[in-house]
Amino acid sequence: MKRDDGLPHLIRAELPPQRFGLLTLVRAFALVLITLSALSLLFLGYVASRKADDIAVDKQFVLLENVIRDRQSLLARDQLGLARWDRSVKYITLKFRASYVIEEFVSSIWYDFGHERSFLVGPGGRLMMSAWQDKVDLTGRDLRANEDLKAIADRAIARHHVHRTTIEGGFGQKPVQAADVHTIAAFGFAEIEGEVMLATAMAIVPDDGEVALPEGDPVILISARPVDQDFVTDLNRQLEFADLSFTRNASGHLPVMSVDGQVLGSFNWSLYKPGAEIWPVVVPTVVLLCGLLLAATFVLARSIAKLSVRLEESERRNRELAHRDALSGLANRLCFDQALNEASDRLAHAPFAVIAGDLDRFKAVNDIHGHGAGDEVIRIVAQRLNEAVGESGLVGRMGGDEFVILVNAFRDRSRLSLLAHSIIQLISQPMTLSNGAIVDVGISLGIATAPEDGASARAIMSNADRALYASKQGGRGRAFFAEDLPPEGETPATGEAVHAA
Repeated sequence: MKRDDGLPHLIRAELPPQRFGLLTLVRAFALVLITLSALSLLFLGYVASRKADDIAVDKQFVLLENVIRDRQSLLARDQLGLARWDRSVKYITLKFRASYVIEEFVSSIWYDFGHERSFLVGPGGRLMMSAWQDKVDLTGRDLRANEDLKAIADRAIARHHVHRTTIEGGFGQKPVQAADVHTIAAFGFAEIEGEVMLATAMAIVPDDGEVALPEGDPVILISARPVDQDFVTDLNRQLEFADLSFTRNASGHLPVMSVDGQVLGSFNWSLYKPGAEIWPVVVPTVVLLCGLLLAATFVLARSIAKLSVRLEESERRNRELAHRDALSGLANRLCFDQALNEASDRLAHAPFAVIAGDLDRFKAVNDIHGHGAGDEVIRIVAQRLNEAVGESGLVGRMGGDEFVILVNAFRDRSRLSLLAHSIIQLISQPMTLSNGAIVDVGISLGIATAPEDGASARAIMSNADRALYASKQGGRGRAFFAEDLPPEGETPATGEAVHAA
């Protein structure tokens, strides 16, 4: 008779513990593998999110600092026409004439350029004049040693002495192009009458040498713009930061320092951190990996690819904001200077031309119709310039009503003349504004070709500016070639310019 507790029974009793141990080992190994993979993915998500956040935050700081620098340079370029003028030296430095300061000097600072605060600081830190918009106070006083106005004026005096030259009858200053105004101007934030302002300062110096500065320190012109909500809104048109604001405490992201290093306040905004967008992708992927490792790996690869696309798009948008003029949509000074420097580096293989332009009768538009109409004219002019230039080059706006074109498709005189003629014709056509007003502006052009008119970016721009000046002197609404410029001091012939039909 067969026993129920025989060998088959023993085998059945011993197999389950062995199978149970193997299954446990496999399950434990799978659990460890999945756990390690999940932890690796979570760590990767953490590192990627931190890196993405760091890059995005760094770029936001760079963008804000660049935009503030642009506003400083614009203030200084506006000052240059009044500060470098024999008439200003004559009636401010040599013989202070109140009527000139009130009716011409301060009036132009406010109505032409919109500088809300302006000051004149004489030798020894003596405040000669202060103005709010067009309201002038000629009460003089000695600035205190710790006043920010005196600190920025002292810095401008030091810049002047570095660039001072000896001329007949006294002293002058080395001429500079608008693009190099930072070499003679002092920039900084200042606390003025309890309010934080962005300020620029430069010496009042002669331009044509009809008068000269005496020995000693010059009179300093200081222009200031309050760092208020309007200023912040103006900055953010180019930046598009979330909740950008300025506060008088130092708890914000970007501290604002005075000229002498005191903290005046800080800019604050909601930092854009794209890293948070990673977690909705990584966490579901980790959960899915716990059930199906291969599928999770595939999903992760796709997620990382999407993340890279997002980061590249963010990078592209940041580069575009940093290189685009907010009002016109054209290339800004930074973008154009980079393109011009690159063109100069390639000059041996790819000659090019530069056209400098300045609007005619634009001031009348602002005076009659307001600055909003002036902004609309700038946008229409930008559109027409793009239409005229097309694929032949890069159109940029240098500020105010100044435009510049880098022509890299050709540089022969005949085609440049045709392009200039087309630009003058397009710009001179009447413009109908959104309020129904019809305005009429023109444009004067100066044309320089490389390498004939210069091999470096600075030289070619300088000659284009000189040609533009000759064009305006000759009657406006025309184009003048730098190669036709006469020797210094002579007047260009009228027959050398391109006119609109």
